[in-house]
Amino acid sequence: MFNWFFKWREERAISSLNKNTEGKFRRWFRFYQIGFFTLLAILGFTIYFNYDYWVFKLLIANNYVFTDVLDEFYSQHILEENRRSFHRDFDRVVISVVTDALSSINNDRYTYLYSPQRLQDSRERDVAAGRRVSMETLTDDTVLLFLPNISRHTREFVQSNRVALNQYNNLVLDLRGNYGGMLSEFRRIAELFTPQGVTISHEETRFFLFDRTLTTRRNVFFDFENIIILQNRRTASAAESLILALKEHGIGNVVTVGERTFGKGIGQVTIPLTGGYAVRATVLNVLGPTGESINIVGIYPDVWAIEGLDMIDHALEIIAEN
Repeated sequence: MFNWFFKWREERAISSLNKNTEGKFRRWFRFYQIGFFTLLAILGFTIYFNYDYWVFKLLIANNYVFTDVLDEFYSQHILEENRRSFHRDFDRVVISVVTDALSSINNDRYTYLYSPQRLQDSRERDVAAGRRVSMETLTDDTVLLFLPNISRHTREFVQSNRVALNQYNNLVLDLRGNYGGMLSEFRRIAELFTPQGVTISHEETRFFLFDRTLTTRRNVFFDFENIIILQNRRTASAAESLILALKEHGIGNVVTVGERTFGKGIGQVTIPLTGGYAVRATVLNVLGPTGESINIVGIYPDVWAIEGLDMIDHALEIIAEN
């Protein structure tokens, strides 16, 4: 009798195990089945929406008989000696043609195709410009800080010298010729001079989910009594955003001196491509803390000063008056 009971329990356990195994197998099979048809649908949509382009690419890159014309056309748009094939480089040629046309129509010189050499040269120029950052004592209580661009190098320089800078009551911030730089570094630099939790910029895109409001997240490093900002017509982009942030929320009395700035209230992204190439495009409207746009308009100074005059002496006079 007991043998029968144990045999019955064993058969029941095996049956339950088989059912569980079969249930798991069915669930995994459904999962892979759904995944397969999902990928199939994505592939179908991809082919459908890119059909015209792929047909055109195959027709021109692989079958156009005037290859000497293709050679000349490619050489106009791809500055690379060892081109691999018409087919491989066709996408880059299309990107170059489209971005050149957009730039020509809209006078947008910030949207283009980076060749590998051009991309490398651009990075080297940014690094070289950032290394020109400097600080200089003007008087016992005033220091001059020159930022040639808005980059990781200039931000690290300011952070590493915060103890020395904090010994002064007044700052002359020289942004003349500062063409801007990374918006991420702009926020980190602005956080050194503004209170925590304030809005310093807005970024608007065509797709509202990518819109951003930049706020400061750190406590201030500096507490100057006076900040005199030197600007000229070559002060642009992220440097202009820094001026707006300090004018709105800067610690101490902030006064701008010089000329109207360049007026670049737009931002770009650079996306790497294969073969060392990259594409850069204008995708952002960059607004000030209160939502104002300075694109084309620029920023007018509080005190006008001609570039040829000694603007540093002018800044010291303003500090003395204050």
